[in-house]
Amino acid sequence: MSEADEPVHDHLVDSAALRPDGRVADLGCGRGPTLAAFARRFPGARLIGLDRSAAAVGAARELLADHPGGAAVAVADLSGRLPLPDGSVDAVVSYNVLECLPDPAAFLVEAARVLRPDGRAVVAHVDFDSLVVAGAGRELDRRICHAFTDDRQPWTDHADGRIGRKLPGLVKSSRLSLERAHPWVTSSTEPSGHAARRIDGMRRALTSAASQGRGAVSLAEVEAWHDAIRLAADRGRFFLAETAVVVTARRRAPSRPRTDDGSETALDARTPTRLRGPHGRDGTIGP
Repeated sequence: MSEADEPVHDHLVDSAALRPDGRVADLGCGRGPTLAAFARRFPGARLIGLDRSAAAVGAARELLADHPGGAAVAVADLSGRLPLPDGSVDAVVSYNVLECLPDPAAFLVEAARVLRPDGRAVVAHVDFDSLVVAGAGRELDRRICHAFTDDRQPWTDHADGRIGRKLPGLVKSSRLSLERAHPWVTSSTEPSGHAARRIDGMRRALTSAASQGRGAVSLAEVEAWHDAIRLAADRGRFFLAETAVVVTARRRAPSRPRTDDGSETALDARTPTRLRGPHGRDGTIGP
């Protein structure tokens, strides 16, 4: 779960290059930290969020309730067709979502479909095989980090902890036109904030896996690793770093149709977006 205090959310907003009154869809919005970053920067922007978790959607709706530009957040299955019309948004963002989907290529097809011509997609994902944690000895550290990278937690349908390094190739093979692929490194010398959440998340995930007999490491190894990290922190030697791969791309603008005299026609104006909510109600997102 990504939290609001992580600087990556502001970086995603920067990368999206949204107009002040533009429309952005966050695919896999969670509790809304990236949309909240858009709201702070662009009070007039129209915000759209989709997520599979009803609890997360409820939290995002509450977070964005007072956004002047309006926000529509709904439960949606991101592994299928998105509940958005063709060409209906100016930007799409998605952070730490693709590894949970069985067909990332199909997801990128949908992202391209809902973008307006020349709209921008920002897709980012931590490559969990990039994790660096100071504390435990080399062999135990490697076993723990690799086990976490390869673990599929029960609430996901799929897992690929190395998806970050695959993002540029996936986008280049899609209907999007790759603009840039670059690393975003998060690091800390203190076991607090994001670093503390990551260590705690790793411990909980691997403890659960070991308890269910599906883990690559034992409960004793998980606790030994955690104890070593606590000791390193007590001695002022804590360090954690992880790398996300951030890809920006555009939907290729289609060729304009020509009239009988050979001149180009104007592209149609955008129509209102209709978003089907979790209870089957339609809501109109104005032009």
